[in-house]
Order: sequence, then C-alpha cells, then structure tokens
Amino acid sequence: MLALAASVLAAAQTPQQPPAGQPPPVGQLPAAPGQPPAPPPAVPASRRFTSDAGLIFSVIKPDKTADFEAIMARVKEGLAKSTDAKRKQMALSWRVFKGLEPATGGNVVYVWVIDPPVKDVDYTVTDILTQAFPNEAQDLWAKYTACFASGQVMLNLELRTNMSPNAGTPK
Repeated sequence: MLALAASVLAAAQTPQQPPAGQPPPVGQLPAAPGQPPAPPPAVPASRRFTSDAGLIFSVIKPDKTADFEAIMARVKEGLAKSTDAKRKQMALSWRVFKGLEPATGGNVVYVWVIDPPVKDVDYTVTDILTQAFPNEAQDLWAKYTACFASGQVMLNLELRTNMSPNAGTPK
C-alpha cells in the first residue's frame, strides 16, 4: 500500500492531462522524462471491483479540486436518485477522501474507498452521470476529465488480517 501511495505521489510530480474528451487512463502513470512510458499495471479498463474492498487514487490539479468535488457531489446525487437497487447499494459503501498533504507540484490526491464494493458492478463515473443526467453528462464528463493531473490507479483488495478483536478470520 505504501509503495502504491508513493507511485501515486510520484505521478503527481509530472502533470499529464488526458486528451480532450477521453477518460483518465486507469493505472497508467506518466513516464520519467526521457524514459519510454511504462506499461500500465494489470488493471481492468472498467471500474469493476471483484474483491473484498477497493481503492481508486486520483491525482487532481490544485486549481481543479472544487470542480472535482462538485462532480463527485453530482455522482452522489445521481446514485441517490437512481431507481436501480445496485446503484443505491454502491452509495452505501463509497467514500471519497482528500489527501491533506499536497503532492509534488501542489497536486491533490483523492482516494475512493469502496468497502465493500457491489461486486461486478461498474463504478465508472461517466456511466453514473449519463444515467442520472443524460442532458448534462457530456459537459460534466469534460469538466471531470479536465481535473486530472494524471490518470487513476485502481486496486482490488483482499482482506488478510482484521485487527478488530471482534473480527473473525478472513476467508
């Protein structure tokens, strides 16, 4: 986990905006200057969690944090107004945290904590926005993608040890 956080913070050092209209690349970190791009980690293109819990790290430009948080508020609104039971279930365990320490370059790291995820349901923001706000989705997506200094890193997590004295043994 510490190594991943370091990777995300290192990615924040080299701002890289996705092409206009394109989603931020999943798991793709920018290459060091003069180096060929590293292949992205084995992360699915969708935002489907298949494990006990999941995290998504997003590196956001410092002047775009208000826009990012506004889009997350619209995602929350979209989940709340959905008639789909799985969308409602998604909202129950999806939390978005903002890192208090600035990353290099002043970028801001946001972490989505999804515990437990609705398994095999897609957490892609564009799908949620399109379903909830079909007339606004394109503008919301453009505003969302403009927030990113670099792509997102997604992790499926498997519980190995629960420190709670009341917890049983993981699978």
